Amino acid sequence: MIKNKNIDRLKRKSSEARSSLMVFPNDTNDFGTMYGGRLIELMDMVGGICARRYTGTKAVTASIEDMQFYKPINKGDIIEITSRVIWTGTKSLIVKTKVTKEEYTEDKIVCSRAYFCFVAIDKEGIPVVVPELIVETIKDQKNYDIGQEIRKRQQMEEKRFQVELKENL
Repeated sequence: MIKNKNIDRLKRKSSEARSSLMVFPNDTNDFGTMYGGRLIELMDMVGGICARRYTGTKAVTASIEDMQFYKPINKGDIIEITSRVIWTGTKSLIVKTKVTKEEYTEDKIVCSRAYFCFVAIDKEGIPVVVPELIVETIKDQKNYDIGQEIRKRQQMEEKRFQVELKENL
């Protein structure tokens, strides 16, 4: 358990993970578009790889924030999933994950985006301190600010969830 928030933390630049794949019929629904749950699963996996690379430890998904489906992904499309660390707390980090698709050209069309919150853990499953994120560019700062707002919203949702559990709502 982390008791002293003023501990010295390593500092690191953001890390990134990406994966590309073709969408096959078993990934799609009756309309020929990709199942949302399947896409979230893939996004979570790439986001987890990104979190692991950044922290150097295991990382587990704590929440998924602001999942947006902009454009449908069709059978036969090639998708690319890109994840990047945008914010770090003491033992958690937020990874922005974006999905683009290519139809039959190399033009990329943004289809989906979500923010995944991961908690770094040791071999026993105990949360551990993560490196502090180095913010270098204006774009990095804007993403960091977004991550900060997402974390504030998460904290409010966590309180609400505890009330729901306590009151069996």
